[in-house]
Amino acid sequence: MTEKEKLRENATKQGEYALKRLKEWVNDYEIVGDVRGKGLMIGVEIIKDKKSKAKDGDTAHEIIDRAWHKGVVAIGAGENCFRIAPPLVITRDLLDAGLDMLEESIKEVMRKKK
Repeated sequence: MTEKEKLRENATKQGEYALKRLKEWVNDYEIVGDVRGKGLMIGVEIIKDKKSKAKDGDTAHEIIDRAWHKGVVAIGAGENCFRIAPPLVITRDLLDAGLDMLEESIKEVMRKKK
């Protein structure tokens, strides 16, 4: 197996895992409207609430900022979305750590809004 094939295989494997975990956030958090992606390029849509589904760019940017301070880079994508694009060589442990920090950022923002 070539190095290129190993990278592709890892991106597929880790991306499927990350996407499954992130899609759970749609049910778990009122402000997560949708999650979509392919491989390790995944986008998360932030909304005001499930009823209105109104875009919430301010909250998306606050999550991005909090994640940054924890060491996770989430990139703004459009008005109310952010995306993650971990390196193709990422391990499951590092992916979990990054997703944990991102999830904690979402929880912090939600607590602040109450």
